Amino acid sequence: MNRPRFQILDLLRGLLFLNMAAYHFLYDWVFLFGQPCAFMRSHNAYLWQQMICSGFILLAGCCCTLSRRPAKHGLQILGCGLVITAVTWLIMPQERILFGILHFTGLSYLLAGLLKPVFRPLPAWPMLLLSALLFMITKGIYYGYLGIFHYALWQLPAQCYQSAWLFPFGLPNASFFSGDYFPLIPWSFLFLVGYWGGPLLLQSKLFANIQHWQLPALNWIGRNTLVLYMLHQPVIYGFLLLLFH
Repeated sequence: MNRPRFQILDLLRGLLFLNMAAYHFLYDWVFLFGQPCAFMRSHNAYLWQQMICSGFILLAGCCCTLSRRPAKHGLQILGCGLVITAVTWLIMPQERILFGILHFTGLSYLLAGLLKPVFRPLPAWPMLLLSALLFMITKGIYYGYLGIFHYALWQLPAQCYQSAWLFPFGLPNASFFSGDYFPLIPWSFLFLVGYWGGPLLLQSKLFANIQHWQLPALNWIGRNTLVLYMLHQPVIYGFLLLLFH
């Protein structure tokens, strides 16, 4: 029997996608085509970007618990990420994406699927709190420190950032560059916040009251986010290319 679909999750995913597409449009407008937009150089733009990516990662962690075959789903997402790596490396090497949101999400689904037997007996609330704490402490790892979000408490040794192959774990060397970068540390801990917190939320009375909320257009976007993600940047870039050339 098919598990009932929670419409509110598709609605939220669709809303996040529209925000992401708008952000990418403005990013390309300013940083690829040199057009003015003071907002995109402000701290508020950074907060907007963090809200979007954090929302997607929390939602992915939650939805991972609903997936019957999370490892298979993870391989599909990871495959799409590798396609983006190949295309950006060949066509736009200055904006190449080596470990972006799709690479991260695909690997997170894959690892969660493989570790499901280990996770199953663990208590949700302590694991949720531990995951949130670890995310908070490791948020600055690829800037060279551990601490409380952006407040450094412990500087990490420079030797941690010498390898060319540790960037998936938040330890890039000086020559590393990726136009979109979401390493396993710290973001896997936020994924686990969604993984452990999702079932608690889905079982709550609040969720029971809103689980059927939907707006048809947004829900359609939310059900087709992966395909739309693969298409939206070429469409945005192509439109701006026609506009300015």
